[in-house]
Amino acid sequence: MRTIELHFPIEGVNRRMPERPKQRRGSYPSPWAVNVCNEDNIEQRIRGGSRVGLTKFVANDLGATISDIVSVNFSSLAGATEVLFALVDSSIKTVTGGVVATPVGHLGADAGSDILTDASGNQILSGSVASPASGFLVAGQQLVMAIAASSITQFDAKTGKVDSILASAGTVPTGCTFGAIYRDRLILAGSDNTIYSSKMGDYSNWDYGRDVSDASRAIVWQLALASEVGLKPTAMIAISDSSLILASKNSLWILRGDPSGGQLQRISDNIGIVSSKAWCVADGAIFFLSDCGVYKVGADGSGLAMVSENALPVELKDVNTSTTTVMMEYEKDRKAVHVYLKTSGGNDTHWIYELQTEAWWAVRLQNNHSPLAVCKHQGEVILAGVDGYLRKVGGDDDDGTAIESHVVIGAMRLGTIDKAGIANMLHGVLGTGSGTVTWRMVVGESAEEASDNAKLAIEAFQAGGDYSGYVKHTDTWAAGRSLAQYPRVRSLWCCLWLQSTTKWAFEGATMQTKQSGRYR
Repeated sequence: MRTIELHFPIEGVNRRMPERPKQRRGSYPSPWAVNVCNEDNIEQRIRGGSRVGLTKFVANDLGATISDIVSVNFSSLAGATEVLFALVDSSIKTVTGGVVATPVGHLGADAGSDILTDASGNQILSGSVASPASGFLVAGQQLVMAIAASSITQFDAKTGKVDSILASAGTVPTGCTFGAIYRDRLILAGSDNTIYSSKMGDYSNWDYGRDVSDASRAIVWQLALASEVGLKPTAMIAISDSSLILASKNSLWILRGDPSGGQLQRISDNIGIVSSKAWCVADGAIFFLSDCGVYKVGADGSGLAMVSENALPVELKDVNTSTTTVMMEYEKDRKAVHVYLKTSGGNDTHWIYELQTEAWWAVRLQNNHSPLAVCKHQGEVILAGVDGYLRKVGGDDDDGTAIESHVVIGAMRLGTIDKAGIANMLHGVLGTGSGTVTWRMVVGESAEEASDNAKLAIEAFQAGGDYSGYVKHTDTWAAGRSLAQYPRVRSLWCCLWLQSTTKWAFEGATMQTKQSGRYR
């Protein structure tokens, strides 16, 4: 008899490992897992189990389509607070203290107290335009700007007034699709290879012909060295007032200081950022998605490196941004980077990267929960769902729906090169407070085949199909130490597939095997 100690695959999902001629000791990866992570959701220990869920941030349905969300530090007579702004169905909505509002500015009399009405008695709005149906939100000077190709719309949170930004000098750029506030300039890009910067402190001044001695003047520039023509920008990341990280699809840059007199330096001429939301800031580093995978770079432009190069999921390479919306955000409590890949077809697979263990895990959400926009608000990751609700990462389930979790342990060699083995006994231990976990044994003539079969079985299960042809034995574990179970499965290699629809944590398992003659 040979005893194999089975541990949770703490190295995360990794399908790039070769078939191993000998049983690997120590930590190891999983050929496939969905909705699990290393930090369990019961005692927050690094032992493995089901992932945390999603919980409604507010009870209200904000509307049909949430285009973007942004968190803004806002000051009023009541004091300073953090307000969440959402662009929903051509209107701006706010969330403060759990209360959803749609601020509207009305035209008042000169005396200040009376709201003016028209001849029919309707209250006269002070704004000149409606908010756009979609746009990229940025905030500065306690104003929220919705950047759209047709115009830049400005929302005044104090008055509820919505106006298009009209040029006080020069011409407001059009065709831009994203931007940032940096050094109190509104910076726009996305229409071509030009980057447009407003006058410092005045988002309506786009006069690029002012005296060059005026360091605060509006200015246009591009991502290029001297004598070169720059590529079309894809993302920009403001790091307080010290620097601005910018990217095209295949290059990465940093601007130190102001656009009018600062230093523009190229960090890489091969690695860029795929789209305007495909990045997040995490404890002094910037994580972003490139065509080659996920990279990180310091806020000062130093230390550019691929994240877990030998374990990066193939799904995070060469993402087609014409069909997939990429969003990223950092969850501080669990030190995890979330990568959301939203498609119109649904049934999307998202990813989470745990910094402490350098592990990647696949995440599946209900189609209605899959985000259209993501941001960090009051220290929490907020998702704007397809169904119009805002949800935060956290909780035991996905807004009242059980989380279906799967993880494959293995592959384990049962026999030798030419002799089969038998998985004779299995003994599992779950954490106290765990729900029921179903285990299934999947086999193959090689580690690759057993791993592939386990992944195919999970995908069939998720699709509601027949997976029984992959499974040789199945049983369940409850919380605590289970009784010994005897699958007596014969093969060369096997994987242990764990599946549950409850909150659970894994302590460990023991499998006893024995030789069983020549394999035919």
